[in-house]
Amino acid sequence: MTRDRENGAVDFMTVTDSTPLDLNMPGIYFKPLKSKPIQWRGRPICVVSLGCNERSVLMPAADIALQQAEIIFGSAHHFDEITHIETAAEKLIFPSPFCGLADQLAGNQQKSIAVLASGDALFHGIGSWLNRLVGNAHLIFYPNISSIQSCFHHLGLPWQSAKIVSLHGRPLSSLRRYLKDQQLIAVFTDPQSNPVAIAQELSAQGFAESWIWVCQAMGSKQQRVTQHRAAELATLQQSFHALNVCVIHLHGNAPALPAFPGIADHFFSTGAPPGFGMISKREVRLAILSLMQPGNGEVAWDIGAGCGSVSVEWARWNDQGQIYAIERNLERIEHIQINSERFGSRLNLTVIEGQAPDCCASLPDPDCVFIGGSNGLRGMLEYAWRRLKPGGKLVASAVTESSRLSLEEFTRGKAQREWIEIQVSKNLPNSDHERTLSPVVLAKCLKP
Repeated sequence: MTRDRENGAVDFMTVTDSTPLDLNMPGIYFKPLKSKPIQWRGRPICVVSLGCNERSVLMPAADIALQQAEIIFGSAHHFDEITHIETAAEKLIFPSPFCGLADQLAGNQQKSIAVLASGDALFHGIGSWLNRLVGNAHLIFYPNISSIQSCFHHLGLPWQSAKIVSLHGRPLSSLRRYLKDQQLIAVFTDPQSNPVAIAQELSAQGFAESWIWVCQAMGSKQQRVTQHRAAELATLQQSFHALNVCVIHLHGNAPALPAFPGIADHFFSTGAPPGFGMISKREVRLAILSLMQPGNGEVAWDIGAGCGSVSVEWARWNDQGQIYAIERNLERIEHIQINSERFGSRLNLTVIEGQAPDCCASLPDPDCVFIGGSNGLRGMLEYAWRRLKPGGKLVASAVTESSRLSLEEFTRGKAQREWIEIQVSKNLPNSDHERTLSPVVLAKCLKP
């Protein structure tokens, strides 16, 4: 896996109680703790970010924190970077598996503790894990320059509007959700999602004229920055330093990768002619998402997902949420997966094969639920309402008279009930022939 000196750990690995970890490898993705947080009673832990130079340049307050510490935790290369700081602290290498650090911290609460991190600890780093372990009130952070910041400053490019994307351990296709003309993005790479592979992906998606700066080994004696057109870089037979970040200014347009909600129906894979098949059509889909109002961090269920148009678009525009697409038909599940890959939604879209509600028992309670199938609608509404978190949103669609009746009976008297009927007539793709869709009723209610 590629190293980028960002945060002293491996990116996009789930750090749990048994994770073996080489903390010389940067950019860890800390998932929520499975073990219980520590009830911290000691002095605040000092978290010192070391920047991305071979010899760390620290703020005076950070110097003092290390000089006064009794124990310093870090990786071997971290200690090499602070040899110029005089300290009598005991220096302890991060344990493997990483969960051992929680035990070591808990056992030394009576002492003054500092923890070292490459780059900036609060940028894809150990700071988020420590926040969940002991709580923000028990941590003091000392900032430094991240490798991303170093890249943009070297290039002289303002980066306040840039998207920061990590492809460490992630599918290259996940980059697709960020592809938008004139967008500036910075990408953490790995051996599979390397600069040449990224350039090939951009070229394949219609962004061959994009500029790519490959920033290698920033802050070291091997530092090198090169500039390429994506189309040219895609054909190069060369390798780059393992520590690299790609800064990309996108130029181009991919019709199948929309820059705004409302993916055209004919771009979805359904096994039927373009624009047909088991998907919620664009006009209805946008109404569903508008009623849902997806929020960051929400858990969502799409019950009766069909070929996944609602789930995929939901996941694409809400990358901080987690969507579960629940479908029993194996052929439709295959198309959900194709569409998820096509639109870059794999990271936060999970396909659940099975018959609802039985297959929902192990899923986390949802913040919002969409029920798109009519079979057994009343029972599914009752089950989803029980599982829905307080304040959660339930939206369902109905086409048949029996499902409309079930939906009306269930929502009657519910809080903040909304009821919409949609009738759509539209032309067929690349044709003047008109197509009239069956009327669809959408209902929404909020759980007190």
